[in-house]
Order: sequence, then structure tokens, then C-alpha cells
Amino acid sequence: MSGSQAEDLPRVPQTAEDVATQIQSFIISQDLSEGARLPSERDLAGILSTSRPTLRQAIRILVVKGLVESRRGSGTYVTRRPQESLAASVHLMLDLDLESVQHLNDLRLWLETMGIVQAIERGTEAEIAEVEESLERLNDSTGNVSAWMSADTHFHSAIVRAAHNPYLTSIFESVHTTLIEYEYKSWMDEGTVPRWLRKTEAAAVTAIHQPIVTALKARDEEAARIAVLHHHYVMAQHLSASRPA
Repeated sequence: MSGSQAEDLPRVPQTAEDVATQIQSFIISQDLSEGARLPSERDLAGILSTSRPTLRQAIRILVVKGLVESRRGSGTYVTRRPQESLAASVHLMLDLDLESVQHLNDLRLWLETMGIVQAIERGTEAEIAEVEESLERLNDSTGNVSAWMSADTHFHSAIVRAAHNPYLTSIFESVHTTLIEYEYKSWMDEGTVPRWLRKTEAAAVTAIHQPIVTALKARDEEAARIAVLHHHYVMAQHLSASRPA
């Protein structure tokens, strides 16, 4: 087949999953470290030879997986280097039994409860201040799904990191990102805003995080357990609403 004939062949459209994989490869090939800013949407679409709508969907996939984060009015940033992790195994287990999602959410509750209890005991003032700053960022992200999800993941991870146990942090983040991917699948696939993150509802969802910070700052274990449990109940409702038809 000649070069001109090859050029005449129709180009196979790239899926968002394909583009997400290409972005991960781009991060590795460019040796982008955590906190590095990705090129603008227009430039990245040109680099990857894809459409901007497909690129936006790919970015949503990576935001949910916790590999990049969106900062409102600033851009998209690398949060950690793409690599195989425990999340792949957790995700596979959920794929094999979608009915087990509430069991996975229970595990998330137990991990975050242990995390905040240990953070109360071991967390430094600087780490607690980081959690508080994460809440402010969460509040500022209301109305922007991508930025809100990034801020929410950062908030909960910051709490567990303050427990000073890297294994607990790794397991928690794997479980959390798997649940987030389940909860926001329609947003990833279609870009539709979940009911609980619409502008009329988002403030109420954000407000459930304030008692967690208040308890952590006061180093009040009982109040922390109650606040985390309340958040768990709300998340359970969202997961039920996200159940595939």
C-alpha cells in the first residue's frame, strides 16, 4: 500500500480511555513530577492529535483515578506518577461484583476512621492546617465538578496522611478512588453533573466536611468518629443513586 493510499484510509476515532492512557504516557515521557502543570487543553489536544471533547473526557477519567487534579481557574496538574497500584485490584473486585459497593464503602469508613483517630494523636499542627486549607479549597470549588472532586480527594487523603502510616494511606486512597470512579461514572462518560453537585445542592454536600475539620482541630476523637460516620452515610446515599440501571 502506498503512502498516499494509507493517508486516504479513515482515521479510527480515539476513545477517551485511549487518550487517558496517552496522557499517562506523556507524563512519564516528559518526566513530569507531582505538582507539574499539564499543557493547556488546546495544546495537549494538538500534542495527542485528538479532539478537545475527547480530551476533556480523558481528563475526567484521570481526575477520578486521582492521577491528575483540576484547579479552578488554573489548569490541570499531576498528582502522582501513573503506576500499577492496589487500586487496580480493588477496582477489579468491584467490577466482578457491583453489588459489593456498599461493602467497599464500609471499608472506606473503617480506614478513614482509623486515619482520623491516628491523625488526632500523631498529626502535626502543619498537617492539620493542610486539612483546613483543603476544606477552603473544597468550598471554593463548588459548582465545578472536576475541581470539586480533586479538592475532595485531596481533603480526605490529607486527613489519612496525617496518621503517618503509608500503608494505611495507600489502601485508603485505592479504596477511595475506586468508589469515586463508581460514583461519578456518568460524569466521566457523559459530562453530566451529579444531582448532589448541582449548584443548588453542592453547598450542603460541602458542609458535611466542616465537622470533620472542627473535630480534628480540637483533637476530639468522639466528635471525629461521628463526623466521619455522617459523611459515610451521605456517601452511601450517593453510591445508591449511582447504581447502574
